Amino acid sequence: MTTEFEHIIHNLKECFNGKPWYGISMMEKLDSIPWEIVNDQKYSAKSIAVLVQHIINWRIFLLKKLHGDLEYDLKIDSPEDWTIIHIHTEKEWNGLKDRLVETQNELIEKLSDLPETILQEQVPGKKYTFLPILTSISQHDIYHLGQIAMLHAMHRANHSG
Repeated sequence: MTTEFEHIIHNLKECFNGKPWYGISMMEKLDSIPWEIVNDQKYSAKSIAVLVQHIINWRIFLLKKLHGDLEYDLKIDSPEDWTIIHIHTEKEWNGLKDRLVETQNELIEKLSDLPETILQEQVPGKKYTFLPILTSISQHDIYHLGQIAMLHAMHRANHSG
């Protein structure tokens, strides 16, 4: 029988670079996107690069909290939440994807070292436990993956034939 905590870790892995039920994983999608379009802003003011940095920002928040950092915060809709980033080269795009992979690996490693009781522990400096944020981090990723996929599809539609 899989515990809720094991299910959370499985979802994080599967959505990130596995074979999720809904289709393409985060890294498979990001690796299919040419770096030249990651700054396009056709869907609100959020580019693919900004969306990827946002996903990284929330992994950093979660990692800091899992390490007990009481002071670190990430205010919704702040510049730290939605960091403005502009990619100038393929190397920079690969670097951003590498940073995402690093934070994913750090998160999985940290979670693998923790007991399931972490789910009931209060997030340092917050009024909620780790349960809601850990159960929703993969949902957060999938939500933004949908936006990334839409931006990529819009670019392909505008530049086909």
